[in-house]
Amino acid sequence: MHFLNKYFLLNDHHTAHDEVAHWRVSALRIILTLVTLLCFLVVCYTYTRAIEFNLIYIAVITISFFTIAFSLLLASKRFYTFSANALLLTIVAGSLSMNLFLTDLELAKVGSMFMYSCPIIALMLLGYRTALAYGILNIIPFYMIINNVDLSGYSGIASQLPEADLYITGLIFLFFNICIPLATARTIVAAKRLNKTMLNANSFLKDKNELYRTLFTESNKAKIIVDENLVITDLNQHAIEMFGLKNSLKEKAVRIDGLFPALNSKELNIKNQIIEYKSRYYKSNYQQIAMSTNYRVYDFYDCTQEQLIKQNLSMMEQENKRLRFRDSQTKLPNREWFEMQCDRLTSKYQKGFYIAVTQSANSEYLNLKLNKADSQSLLITAYKRLKAMSEGPLLCASIEGGKLGFIIGSSSSEQQNKLLIQIKSTLDQAYDVFGTNYQQSFLFGFAKCPEHGENSAIVLSNACEALKLADYNSPFNGYNQKQSQAFMEKYEISMLLDEALQQNDLSVHYQPKVNAKGECIGLEALARWHSSVLGSVSPAVFIPIAEEYRMISRLTDLIIQKVCAQIAQWSKVGLPLLPVAINISLLDFSQADFMSKLVKYLADFNVKPNQIELELTETSLEANQVHSLKLMQTLQDWGFTITVDDFGVGYSNIARLADYPIDKLKLDRSLISKVTSSTRQKSLVKAVHVMCDELNIKCVAEGVETEEQVLIMSEMGCKEFQGYYFSKPMSAQVYAEYINQNGLLFTTKNLATAKSS
Repeated sequence: MHFLNKYFLLNDHHTAHDEVAHWRVSALRIILTLVTLLCFLVVCYTYTRAIEFNLIYIAVITISFFTIAFSLLLASKRFYTFSANALLLTIVAGSLSMNLFLTDLELAKVGSMFMYSCPIIALMLLGYRTALAYGILNIIPFYMIINNVDLSGYSGIASQLPEADLYITGLIFLFFNICIPLATARTIVAAKRLNKTMLNANSFLKDKNELYRTLFTESNKAKIIVDENLVITDLNQHAIEMFGLKNSLKEKAVRIDGLFPALNSKELNIKNQIIEYKSRYYKSNYQQIAMSTNYRVYDFYDCTQEQLIKQNLSMMEQENKRLRFRDSQTKLPNREWFEMQCDRLTSKYQKGFYIAVTQSANSEYLNLKLNKADSQSLLITAYKRLKAMSEGPLLCASIEGGKLGFIIGSSSSEQQNKLLIQIKSTLDQAYDVFGTNYQQSFLFGFAKCPEHGENSAIVLSNACEALKLADYNSPFNGYNQKQSQAFMEKYEISMLLDEALQQNDLSVHYQPKVNAKGECIGLEALARWHSSVLGSVSPAVFIPIAEEYRMISRLTDLIIQKVCAQIAQWSKVGLPLLPVAINISLLDFSQADFMSKLVKYLADFNVKPNQIELELTETSLEANQVHSLKLMQTLQDWGFTITVDDFGVGYSNIARLADYPIDKLKLDRSLISKVTSSTRQKSLVKAVHVMCDELNIKCVAEGVETEEQVLIMSEMGCKEFQGYYFSKPMSAQVYAEYINQNGLLFTTKNLATAKSS
């Protein structure tokens, strides 16, 4: 079926204007295929009889017509016009041959009728002109039939093939009842498909008209279309109403710069123009119509209110040049003036506006690098850049602390973000101070008025709060009440934590590390903070804050000192001395004087290095690999035990830890908690154990909470455990009392006895 479809070209594909339509080639092939088949059948049926009756010319004629039909079939697509004309001539030649080589005049008349098919075929294949020519040519056979013209005498034949009437009438019957109907049917199918295509095209045009009406005719913007000569060709109803024009204007060949003189020839290619027309202001913009360079569409937006506000603000700025509204050092408009102008704008901008505050991210460095006057000159330059922006802020002022405040009149967040990007690009350009260029990167905080405050002063303060959370990665930060509240809470905690560190107000609890039998073989020191203001604060809260506000090294120093003092105290009272693990952060490990401070603390309390175990995270090792490796080797040489903590949190790879001199590896509770319920997790932990054994690294199971976890980890070869199943962290006093009563064995029974007592 696919072959027939391809051979007869039954699919009507689009053809170029200089190509023959597929349906014509298809009709020609159908006719030629059937004619070739009929000729072949005639050759097969008459050849033997022609030889038998010595009518050799009959065999020659039939074979010739078969050869011609087959040749035309092969050439039908590549030489379509030739093949179509040759087919018509072949039909004429066939009709003429019947008249020359048939002795029966009545049968010859039937053969003459064969030519009557030519106009139909010509109309299908070549067009009406060729069909008309063959219609006129058919007068000849019509005349011959009416007047009984006999042409057999010219050929000199005396007899004809027996049963010739069967061949001739059968051939004509099949030709008129099969060949022509099938070709006609193919033409009708093509016509139907063409009609369907036309209907689809009409539907598409209808949709395009609907789109045109939606985007232009019924648009809520005033739009005017001009041609390449700037002559107005069309305008929508909104433009007619806005400018008080007449619809007939587009028929009078009026140029757009003639209608709007403000759009002079030099400014016609400038977008976002502000023009004045009949005492009102309009923002003009244009765009080229797609797929055409001859037409463009101008749209107009009434910005009279904005322009009047700008004019009013300009007048206000002149009126408020008094000292009260100027910064005493920079002479720029100050915060009081800025808040006053914001309050005036509130009544005019019903949809609200944005108050933004910006400050250079490297202002502290520049204040140290430059003198005060030069730093202020940079701020003044930034202010002038803001004022020079044509599409920039409505007004701006100097806010204390080297900040600039300004207003974005748009209530759209999209336009506001776009404008902030433009402002940042302008402010970030290099600043020249006495021939030296200083690069700055500005950060922005913004809040919406009146949504983020009852008055402009509150909104401005909120914008300043938002600025505090902006950084290099996110230079634009909008005010968020929850975010701001969280920031304030975190900042308050940091202040209290700083005070607690100064007063040594943090304590240390100790959590036992045991073997599978519960025998204590070490301790981990954990910081605890009970604030007189906040109460008990979780380490999960205050440790990240200590890291963020660069207090973690002070916290670590305090813990090391307290641990060393506690070890010295236990040694004095005769308590068994076990290694105590101390957590070391990335900031601690990267400090150049970390080693010297650590050794000093041990020396102050006569504590040996083998009594201290240092627990590091993977991130502290990867931060500076060369420094980390050198420091770890030095620590091991001194006798410290090195442990990698929280293995299994995030992206962990024991293969990369093989490069470091590690004594122990603590498996995080997230790995241990699932060994009893997940076969996959159990296999993973077991694989880690095998690798650790190969690397001579001890595994510590952290966060053990059930007996089943202990049994499974013991079967894997784990020798050291830590978790609530054996003991929670306890104060130094509670730990000492427990050891005096129960020794170093931490079991459920002993813990229950200790609690009850």
